Amino acid sequence: MVPEPLDHRLFDCVQVNLAELADRLHGEGTHLALGRVLRFWPRPGADGIPTVEPLVDSQVAESAGLLGLRVTRRARIASADELEPGPGCYVVADAYHLPWVPYHRKQHLEHSFLVEPAGDGVTVVDGYHNDTQWGAARPGRWTLDHAELAEALPGGALTFAIVAGDRPAGRAPLVELADAHAYVATYADHPDRVRALQGLTLQTWLLTRSRRLHAAAMGLDTEAVHAHLAEWDALAKQVYLASRRVTAGRDEPRSVFGRLADCLAADHTAFEGTAGTTTESTVDTIGVPPEVRESVAAVIRTVLGTGPAEGDHALGDIPGFSSFRMMEIVERIESDLGVEFAAEDLVPEKLTHVDGLCRAVLDAGGTR
Repeated sequence: MVPEPLDHRLFDCVQVNLAELADRLHGEGTHLALGRVLRFWPRPGADGIPTVEPLVDSQVAESAGLLGLRVTRRARIASADELEPGPGCYVVADAYHLPWVPYHRKQHLEHSFLVEPAGDGVTVVDGYHNDTQWGAARPGRWTLDHAELAEALPGGALTFAIVAGDRPAGRAPLVELADAHAYVATYADHPDRVRALQGLTLQTWLLTRSRRLHAAAMGLDTEAVHAHLAEWDALAKQVYLASRRVTAGRDEPRSVFGRLADCLAADHTAFEGTAGTTTESTVDTIGVPPEVRESVAAVIRTVLGTGPAEGDHALGDIPGFSSFRMMEIVERIESDLGVEFAAEDLVPEKLTHVDGLCRAVLDAGGTR
């Protein structure tokens, strides 16, 4: 069997550099062992909102065990001067201060990277892959001098020295899925709607990635699983759109909570060995006036720098298209055409298709 190259898109920002280390130490393909465990065990989070994001120490410990890694030292350092760069130097720090990620000076969150010695400075290795509202994070290597490293770690960091350990003998999947009713209800009913939707944006992103990783690790290559993963992707996009709208003081699409409950319930079918079911979403492409389609296509060209070819409907294949560009397209259409999309039209199945966007314009009272 040919080893799987590391797909950085499958991992969160704590996992990904442990996956990098594992492939270095045990060979290409080792990283997939991280997907053996699929767990939905929400824990109490800030502001009374539950979270599936694990604490760093517990995530590092479990991940190391799955990957055949061994932590020889854990230290909370106060400054960059205490850092000991090396082949297994794994660091978790505040992304707000890290100049190579788009969260720099934008958002506080825990983020991992590897640090290796490089002449008078260090080389930072970070495999994180994600698209954010501030730009794209992509795997890479960056050289920092001592002053730049000090600026990146003004409050210190959590550091681990990691070496190769014994790889676990067990390779069977472990799926642990708690009841989701209270989790969904808390997000649906929390009084601070901006906080709830912003939190749920991260939650659905984490849930979607973990399910894709589990499917890849276990070789779950069926139509039912693909359909289920596509539904998680669509939900994550819809929640992001909902969060942006609520933050702007606009109506909230309540359908996201039923969809979240359905996705969590369908996990049992998709990942616990029983036959799955598929659903198909379609976009009504009939009766769209040419002038509406051209207005929508013009906005797409403005935002993306290029537009759909004649007869094309899906936007996903246009270079540069992402959830963030999707939101820009929606907001630009509303501004240019003088309409406001209904909250329930803010679903990726509509907003990633030219005719779906056109239909939303018409439903919002645009030119017919």
